[in-house]
Amino acid sequence: MGGPCREFTTPHARSVLPLLPTVAKMPEPIPLETEHGLYLPDLELWLDSRRSRENGFVSHAHADHFGRHQNILCSEATAHILKTRFNVAEERLNPHPFHIPLEVGPFRLQLLPAGHIFGSAMLHVTRKADGASLLYTGDFKVRRSLTAEDPVFRRADTLVMETTFGKPGWVFPSINEVTGQILNFINECFEAGEIPVLLAYSLGKAQEALALLHQSRISAVLHKTVTQMTTACREAGCRLPAAVPFEGTVPPHHVLICPPNVIRNKEYKALPKLRTAMLTGWALDKSTISRFGVDAAFALSDHADYPGLLEAVKRVMPKRVLTIHGYTREFAAELRRQHYDAWSIEGDDQIELDLSSP
Repeated sequence: MGGPCREFTTPHARSVLPLLPTVAKMPEPIPLETEHGLYLPDLELWLDSRRSRENGFVSHAHADHFGRHQNILCSEATAHILKTRFNVAEERLNPHPFHIPLEVGPFRLQLLPAGHIFGSAMLHVTRKADGASLLYTGDFKVRRSLTAEDPVFRRADTLVMETTFGKPGWVFPSINEVTGQILNFINECFEAGEIPVLLAYSLGKAQEALALLHQSRISAVLHKTVTQMTTACREAGCRLPAAVPFEGTVPPHHVLICPPNVIRNKEYKALPKLRTAMLTGWALDKSTISRFGVDAAFALSDHADYPGLLEAVKRVMPKRVLTIHGYTREFAAELRRQHYDAWSIEGDDQIELDLSSP
């Protein structure tokens, strides 16, 4: 899956995000453009752009972070999954191993595990001339999981981070508690002669659910897309049991794992005595069960919760933070209260007034 990494093309002049004032003295920040997506002009590198570009970093193989770029920088595992999921041509892929520095002109790049799903990567950039640094997280998680690589954070002057669950109310229960809830649901189904169905996205959450069941010695059958993604992850090195595809029936004492959008298809509706459970961080919202039309919902998430976001900031120790996705303004405001120079990339931050000063 490897191969030599092509060097990115020379930059052209573009409008750049204005440099924000910082409390502590630091080298001039690495320029980042935000008008048409996230773009590092000095590297001519787009970050998780969904539009086709010449050079793009793809943090992981979820569709909302993928574009058919001419030159894709990604982790080795993600490269393999992209070929399987999106039929990406080999010559477009620049797979690079985690932790190994990649020299690109006056910059040093490093891919770090993001902990989001198997193969997901953060991108750390250092300007060799003055040591200025930037960390782009993509989607990430701080907690350890059964399938994703353990996340690794590295200090950076500028932190560009996703904030999907960036409000104080989003605090996930411990993994032991969530696992217990899922297993109780499954055992209750078995005792009642019902078929437990875990609804999870084909890539990432479905493999985590399968690993959780395998750890508890519970067998499962998988929807065809879950089977495909599980096989791709196994081929790329993820430790998972062999995928057993759903072929019209669910054997006794087996769990069915499938994407949320297929459970209303005829072949599944024909199954007797189904009970469905959604696996999502949004399960903390009481309306989730009715909104998705399921019997239960459990807060198994592949994103960092609010305490996890704060922990990531502490680990990176940035001088400047830019927030993307989710509660961007709310989380940036909280960081400013903690004396970070933090701003939403969406703009329109509401500046707080310090009324404590005379």
